[in-house]
Amino acid sequence: RLDLASKKQIDRKNDFERLLNVFKTGNDFILTTHKGCDPDGIGSELGLSYLLTKLGKIHSILNSDKMPEKYRFIDPLFKVRNIDPNMLQNFTTNKTVVVVDNSDLPRIGDVNQFLKEDKSNLIMVDHHDNIEPFNGLFSFPEIGSTSEIIYEIIELAGIPLDYNTAIALYLGIVMDTGQFKYSKTRPRTHEIAAKLVSYNFPIEELLRKMYEDFSIPVLLLKRDIYSSIEIHEEYHLVTIEITKNMLGKYHFNSNPLEGITSELLGPSDIYVSVTFTEGEEDFVKISFRSKGDYDVCSIAKDFNGGGHKNAS
Repeated sequence: RLDLASKKQIDRKNDFERLLNVFKTGNDFILTTHKGCDPDGIGSELGLSYLLTKLGKIHSILNSDKMPEKYRFIDPLFKVRNIDPNMLQNFTTNKTVVVVDNSDLPRIGDVNQFLKEDKSNLIMVDHHDNIEPFNGLFSFPEIGSTSEIIYEIIELAGIPLDYNTAIALYLGIVMDTGQFKYSKTRPRTHEIAAKLVSYNFPIEELLRKMYEDFSIPVLLLKRDIYSSIEIHEEYHLVTIEITKNMLGKYHFNSNPLEGITSELLGPSDIYVSVTFTEGEEDFVKISFRSKGDYDVCSIAKDFNGGGHKNAS
């Protein structure tokens, strides 16, 4: 049964106004998101960059690592750059660092070097669950994507979007709402999406680029990953492994199948899916997905992670 009360829209206009004021009163910004950026992080960065450009503010987008090639099309003007240790000396420390779609400082990597010791030049804009409050945090855990938050402040500023920014924000919303099926999808989410699609971009083509359009080696890798499936029927749980050997066999340095954990929730009797991805130096990334009231965020926090109730 749908809990209609949970869909009640919260009036966050005062919070949006405070956030907009940060960008109106500041001048020099570095925009960043988490390592392994995804469409919501990218969309939020590009949307915020558009706002700052219209406000006449100095800014740059600087991530700790390269954008996954799969999402390169979201940034046709190549505004998103990744950090180069050799160019750090060219930056001053008198910048405000704005972290979007993330509230975990270790996940911004070398961008941390631009933060003052007291973190007084840090602003975080996020929508994940169970974040401890601190100065500079703008948290909207009831909202399904950070791209929605950025859209709200652009609209509040009375600034019309352009075509590319509308696409970036739309794809960010689609990704982090699970194509509008996750529980944080609100009536307002659909209102924003409707305004964005009015820019008449090719929705089918863009969504195929984001979710499909992969190479034959990716398909072969997927076959190998699925061979590692373990089903624990008593716990309604399924797990898979992605090893360095699997990735190396097809000449991948990173996992090109970020959405595979969600695919595992297809069977009606599976409520939780977990992917273990082997990285460098014995690092293992654990991705959780769940249905309904199964809270995987609390489990992720036990492993120094976080995220959402149903995706962590």
